Amino acid sequence: MSLNFSGKGKVALLVLAGCMVWVFSSTVLPDMAAAFTEATGYELGLRYSYGQTFRGLETVNFNSILPRWGVFLTQPDNPLMGKLRLSFIVEGIVGSAETSTHSGWNLGITPLLKISYPFGSRFLGYIEGGVGVIWQNIHTSTYYSTFNFSPQAGVGVDIRVINNFALSLAYRFQHNSNAGLYAHNPDVNSNFFMIGVGYYY
Repeated sequence: MSLNFSGKGKVALLVLAGCMVWVFSSTVLPDMAAAFTEATGYELGLRYSYGQTFRGLETVNFNSILPRWGVFLTQPDNPLMGKLRLSFIVEGIVGSAETSTHSGWNLGITPLLKISYPFGSRFLGYIEGGVGVIWQNIHTSTYYSTFNFSPQAGVGVDIRVINNFALSLAYRFQHNSNAGLYAHNPDVNSNFFMIGVGYYY
């Protein structure tokens, strides 16, 4: 017997998994005195992302793996930003793209700026955004060109599970277009929901 979840079903499973880990980390694991981002200068992470276009000639579904590495540009409790911290992130993307009739792949890289704020010692809320480049190989009228630019922004939370390891939950809005490099330039918007792990060091 095989299970075949729809797009909404996948999102619901991601949310459920996140809630279960949050409850576990809040009630079972002991709280530590220091926030897991206070003494750190770098972060390393790996996320799974499910996305779907909502503006285009044809619906495209994405399943992707996103490795990421970042460096904090500011220290905690600095005179200018207080507890807010600014980070520079480099995020890669490797994944599949599917329509009702065709399947393909996408590959890209995105530099991001991230502004984070710790809520106690367990939660790190953030907003992040940037403009990346992406190569998409799929037979669909939604993506006219293989090479596209991908402005994007989103929000998320990292929940410290143990020591400097965290569960990452995030939402991302992404816009794709070829920026006029080709005569035909259909712009495409997509929603992405992400879950993963992060390590702060």
